Amino acid sequence: MKRKPVNYSYEHGDETLPHLKDLVSDIPDPMKEKILEYLRTHCILACSGMIKDEINPDKTIGYGNLYSDGTYFWNDVFCNYVDRYNIPAPETFRNHILENYNQRMKRHTTLRLIDRVEIHNNPYLGYEYNVSIEKSGLTRYQNNTDCKDGAVLRIKAEDAQFIINPIMTELFCYDADEHGMATIDGYHWKLKFYRKGELIDEIEGWPSEDKWRYGRLKEILEFAERYIPKDLGSELRFASNWNVFVLCL
Repeated sequence: MKRKPVNYSYEHGDETLPHLKDLVSDIPDPMKEKILEYLRTHCILACSGMIKDEINPDKTIGYGNLYSDGTYFWNDVFCNYVDRYNIPAPETFRNHILENYNQRMKRHTTLRLIDRVEIHNNPYLGYEYNVSIEKSGLTRYQNNTDCKDGAVLRIKAEDAQFIINPIMTELFCYDADEHGMATIDGYHWKLKFYRKGELIDEIEGWPSEDKWRYGRLKEILEFAERYIPKDLGSELRFASNWNVFVLCL
């Protein structure tokens, strides 16, 4: 599923809309507070740029930070135009926010409370592994070939937190179709989120994983491999059809 950009003015993707300066208003959207909370919750990529305010060029309007809820994507420039000048959210996107606000915000809040992440993967035929990472740094690893009895590792708690944080705050944003189907070209991977032993949420893969989501997941697992001295199967493999990715996390 491709994420849709939020096009909010003539200059910003939709020539059927008024120019940005003509959208400035002294009257805020009655749901402005809720809309802004939603817009600023789903950050998936922080940038270090500096973008000038098109309405007041002496000011900075944002840095290019990217946000997504799994269906749409936007940046902090849009967030700040909404906040600073009451630029309206396009009607379809506004309706989407208000319809999904409670569910998405509840899920986001819940994931902030997790204390353990489990990664289950079948990266290639006949090989399976799972790894459990706790906030304390306790890490358990097992695969079905050379580590059948499992291995208990300990990494620094700061490192464990550094691995868990992007998973619990970002990855659910990519799960736009309610967990999807649990296979990718015959292979299967799953992320499970726990709090005090209770399964809070999980995300699974599906066929023909889109490149954007695939890349983000792969980056996090490659990052985790720096701290966990075990094969997490993050090598990229292609199916015979070059448009289809085989997710090997």
